[in-house]
Amino acid sequence: MRRLAGGDNGALGELYDRHRVSVRRFIARATADGGDVDDLLHTTFLSAGQSAARYDGRASCRPWLIGIAAQHIKRRHRAFARFVAVIASLGGARTGTTDPRGSWEVRPDVERALRGLSQAKRVTFLMAELEGLSCPEIADALGIPIGTVWTRLHAARRELRRALTAGDQP
Repeated sequence: MRRLAGGDNGALGELYDRHRVSVRRFIARATADGGDVDDLLHTTFLSAGQSAARYDGRASCRPWLIGIAAQHIKRRHRAFARFVAVIASLGGARTGTTDPRGSWEVRPDVERALRGLSQAKRVTFLMAELEGLSCPEIADALGIPIGTVWTRLHAARRELRRALTAGDQP
């Protein structure tokens, strides 16, 4: 990170090679929109390169990168929601989306349950459960209070449990 902050663009390539798989996996599951995954991945790493001088020096930059990705996902989600609202206001617009990516590596019922969570809960849940980040790391990465992280995780787990249990009913 110091090399990148010092202007060594080769360091960005090393950072990308080291963390792209886990960051991409997080983005793919957090967005449920395969069309944007690679764009968001590249935007995340470009943003990391631009803000490397502000890196806080922790041992692993993976939580920091996932936090950057989460912020870009949130911005993209808001922009898309505004776009859909404008289109819908024109009358008769279809606001549903499909998943062009095909299947995830998880069961279809889990995929549906994850999609049923709000964006904030889904991102927080995936950061904790999929990426193994601690609550303090998630709070730092998202720029939110740790209490908000705990609340989102608790609600996400409750909603997922309810959705998956309801799916077992005939």
